[in-house]
Amino acid sequence: ETPAPLLLAFHGGDGGNYRFPQQSSFESLANSEGFILAFPKAKHLESNEGGWQLNTRADSTQDIEYVKAIIDDIASKHELDRKRVYATGYSLGSMFNYEIACHLADRFAAIASYAGTMPVNLDSCDQPNPTPIMHVHGKADSIIAYDNEWDWKAWDSVGTMRDIRGLVNFWDDKYHCKKVSDTTVDDVQHVIHSDCDGNSRIEHYGLEGQGHAWPESINDVSTHQALWNFLSKFNLE
Repeated sequence: ETPAPLLLAFHGGDGGNYRFPQQSSFESLANSEGFILAFPKAKHLESNEGGWQLNTRADSTQDIEYVKAIIDDIASKHELDRKRVYATGYSLGSMFNYEIACHLADRFAAIASYAGTMPVNLDSCDQPNPTPIMHVHGKADSIIAYDNEWDWKAWDSVGTMRDIRGLVNFWDDKYHCKKVSDTTVDDVQHVIHSDCDGNSRIEHYGLEGQGHAWPESINDVSTHQALWNFLSKFNLE
């Protein structure tokens, strides 16, 4: 009866044929909180390593256009609150979340994802407004390294990928954040960059001993709930 928020959850590499991590929990949360939940499925397009296009350029906007079309299609069938559209993702889907932040900041109010990163040398990232970001990552991730930059050579157009501190610092610099807090509880480091441009915010959870697999919880809060708790604070002005 009233416009509902939308959460798009982006799968990992070649992962469109299995359920998203904690999908049942996300579905239950959508029912209880009253938001729309959708799981876009990527089509593998050469020369991508996996489903989602990274380092979007003027000649490779197909996935950005696809996401726009999904939002418009959902809005044509449901009462959608366009000021409260959010993205989450896992692995490659998390990497694609940063394409959304760079190229769809006018459509998405915030992003929050697990186990991704972004290229060191971006072709472009021109935002009309800052997009609040939460990034969660396992410090023992052997697939997408926490402490080291790395080259995914199958994607020559993507190039070197950022380490996670470099990822967070990129957005901190871009948003001119003035305050940083850094606390650790048990094996979970929580860094908050606040007082940023446009009332934006960057939060990072570094999970000691956690690998690439999606974690069940963060500081005793189910991961799906922790992500939604962050996202739901924000809306497009």
